[in-house]
Amino acid sequence: MAKLNFPDDPAASAPRQMHIYGADGKIVNTVTFGTDGKIASPSVMGKATAKQAFDFKKLLEDIRGHSNPIKVGLSTAGFGVAGAVLLLAVVSNLGNPVLFSDRREEWKAQLEGLKGAAWDVWLSYFSDVAPAWRGHAVEIFQQYLRFKLIGMFDQLAAIAKEMSGTMNNQYKEVLTYDFSALALAATAAPVFRALLKFSAHPVGRVALLSQSVIFLGAAANMVKQFADTFNKYQSELNDLELKLTDLTGIFYLMGNPAVGPRELHMDPNVTDISLWTPLEEDKK
Repeated sequence: MAKLNFPDDPAASAPRQMHIYGADGKIVNTVTFGTDGKIASPSVMGKATAKQAFDFKKLLEDIRGHSNPIKVGLSTAGFGVAGAVLLLAVVSNLGNPVLFSDRREEWKAQLEGLKGAAWDVWLSYFSDVAPAWRGHAVEIFQQYLRFKLIGMFDQLAAIAKEMSGTMNNQYKEVLTYDFSALALAATAAPVFRALLKFSAHPVGRVALLSQSVIFLGAAANMVKQFADTFNKYQSELNDLELKLTDLTGIFYLMGNPAVGPRELHMDPNVTDISLWTPLEEDKK
């Protein structure tokens, strides 16, 4: 009977294969797991949909176009410096949400691959190994799968799930901020444009001054909300970074890739074919 074949290092970056043999010594199933070290790419459809739904360059052009009458109005009302600083802050905080949606899809694809590979290995064991073999080696092999291989898959999948969720939340936050900035500029520009025509009149100047104060207050509030959101996600990303640091301890000696990967070889007894008893023989 041919010897059982197991992958030497499930943590290796290249895809590995596990051959499962039947009692007759022939391969009954081959399971491939592991990755090429790269995050899976999101579907083309997902990327196209996100980009079609949001044109960041167009939004920038619209906001900059609306900014001109606002700048002139603020300067005429005596808020030129303060207005310029706040407008710059609002525009500088704009971001492209598609970047976050793309990363969300990448982590989702990574999660799908990890969970699929884990289930392929686990179900193959219960479908092809457990029903056909018994013995001490079977128990060792099951412990290896449960506490080493599958556990590592679960840890990686948990991080991928959290990263995808965080990217999705940031996508929504950035998109909300961008549209809020556009709405602020689009609604304020025509008002400033109209009031500038009457700015020479005392009543018109008072109205322009009042509009300037309202706009500056709204812009300052947006900047504060952005700062709060930024700090919130800095904290979340820091927590994820700590979890990733912990995760390296599972795969690398002392948690340091430079030291080398952990030794994940199974107990040598698992490859001793004498410790594997076909159930068909056991029934005889």
